[in-house]
Amino acid sequence: MAEGNTRKRVLHAAGRVVLQEGVRGLTLEAVAREAGVSKGGLLYHFASKDELLTGMVGEFVELIEGRMTEAMQADDAPGRWTRAYLDASTVDRAGDDPMDRLATAMLAAGASNTALLEPVYARQGDWQHAQHNDGIDPATAAIVRLAADGLWMNDLFGIRVVSDDEREAVIRRLRELTRAP
Repeated sequence: MAEGNTRKRVLHAAGRVVLQEGVRGLTLEAVAREAGVSKGGLLYHFASKDELLTGMVGEFVELIEGRMTEAMQADDAPGRWTRAYLDASTVDRAGDDPMDRLATAMLAAGASNTALLEPVYARQGDWQHAQHNDGIDPATAAIVRLAADGLWMNDLFGIRVVSDDEREAVIRRLRELTRAP
């Protein structure tokens, strides 16, 4: 398996470990076992647990941005960045969405050491600029973005703030807010 694929496999395995065992269960040994690599193989890619967490956060950012790029390809209307963020950060609750595993890494990293969230912090300036220049009211864009973050956090924790039907209605309403009048 190519080096990049092994790295991604380790990152996704680490997310599964956190989902199954919790943050305390995230050990290099557990991740190596879950990924099907030796501990030495894991250490080749991530020399410490902190590097692994930072890698998971970076993978989370890449996943979000990749989903956003895909969503924006077919959308050139004002508010497209905000709609893409909403779509990208909405967890597919019907399947095995890597967003679930990588969002868990965000929590693990933040709980361990906020400096590990550097990949997210590094993108915030660009994201905020895009949000403010999205062609819709910046406050509305911020509301949609914060609500999208709240939805995936609720999904991650399994908090049932709304029923499935209400959740879909909330997402539809948020999408409507991104449409310029």
